[in-house]
Amino acid sequence: MNRLTVIFLSIPCLALHAWSQDQPEGQAVFANGDRLSGIPGAMTEEGLAWTADLLLHQPSTIKVDSLLEVRLQGMTTPANDAGHEALLSLTNGDTIRGEFFDLNEEYVTLKTWYGGELNIKRSMASDLEIVRSEQALYTGPDAIENWTLSGEEGAWSIANGQLVSRLGGSIAHKLELPDKCHLSFDLAWRNNLKFRLLLYSDEGDTSTPDNCYDLVCQRRFVYLRKKWATGASGGTKTIGQPANIPELADHEKVHLDFYVDRTTGTIAFYVDGRQAQIWADDDPKLGNFGNWFHFVAEEYPLRISSIRASAWVGDLPENSDPEVPEDALDEEGQIILLQNGDTVIGKVGGVKDGILTIASKHGDIPVPVQRMRVLDLTSKDFEEPIRKKGDVRGWLREGGRITFRLDSFRDGKMVGYSQTFGDATFDLRAFSRLEFNIYNEDLDHLRGGPDW
Repeated sequence: MNRLTVIFLSIPCLALHAWSQDQPEGQAVFANGDRLSGIPGAMTEEGLAWTADLLLHQPSTIKVDSLLEVRLQGMTTPANDAGHEALLSLTNGDTIRGEFFDLNEEYVTLKTWYGGELNIKRSMASDLEIVRSEQALYTGPDAIENWTLSGEEGAWSIANGQLVSRLGGSIAHKLELPDKCHLSFDLAWRNNLKFRLLLYSDEGDTSTPDNCYDLVCQRRFVYLRKKWATGASGGTKTIGQPANIPELADHEKVHLDFYVDRTTGTIAFYVDGRQAQIWADDDPKLGNFGNWFHFVAEEYPLRISSIRASAWVGDLPENSDPEVPEDALDEEGQIILLQNGDTVIGKVGGVKDGILTIASKHGDIPVPVQRMRVLDLTSKDFEEPIRKKGDVRGWLREGGRITFRLDSFRDGKMVGYSQTFGDATFDLRAFSRLEFNIYNEDLDHLRGGPDW
């Protein structure tokens, strides 16, 4: 018997569900390595309704006991015109993206294009970060099939929403970027960091292309070199001065940002929101650059996640210090860090027309949301949602994740429930994949798991 056959339980009554040609296609990935393309449907106690060409469009049910994930394919997200983007961190590790809309004693409200207004329990939220609105051109990592690998066989894989290296080698992605762009990602490692990032490479299947900017990280020291080759000449040169980055020696995880202007040859490098170095290529037109970017592991393991590439308007973020002044800690209220490094402490009121009102000992202070950087929501009464067997973890294309009980798919929508925000209907275009059996530790090694 074909082993795929045992995954299904046919339920004729599922024909009552209306299947639309507009339904997004997906790919079910199982713990035994099987994959099946098709259209997801309702969730029942028996499993997940699934329509596939293999089954001659006869809806059947996938038993979810060994289902790892459903990848959602071929969808794009609309532009963000809110002027800012809020990243709300939850006590269970989730991150929800949207427009910061309101705040009271019970709820933080985000307005999202993919789920409407979400009222998130304040006791289940920790931090609210405001970032400048940039239309994402790429978020990932996406499927391993969309990357080009070189070096030792099996050096890179994708697990649990992360690129994972366990051997030396390069993994590359081709992406058409504008002259001014912003690339960011999370980088984690063990012991000593030895890592390279190649930008604007002309070859994807090697870690030594003829043309590229090559960022070299060797423990706490980082430098940028340029490689170029033309019909007449070629060479390699170091650009500017190396940077000494204490975070790369003191930690094993950082968030990195690169702001690149190819017309001026400027590359600004930020570590955990701090401007670490700015390099300037005095001849940016020299060379035949391409549109590949590579991650190269020279020591491993490495983990790379929350990759995001977007157009950039050209203004660098303020190099603000996120530390709160000690004399401010005696004041009562929430701590709000502003983009310019200032700190405001007080009782946070509502948001109206993009202005947040803060009642402080100095009186009411109106703060434009776009000028905010971080709002500390930490509470003594914080709580985490109860983990339920039927919970799934949805990964947003623009970064972040949401955990909830999945009830159904219908007409490009996904219906679910969470103790954090209640009932919600999500636009499927927002999600790249859904993970199932997320609390089953026996399946953790197939996703990458919490361990190295």
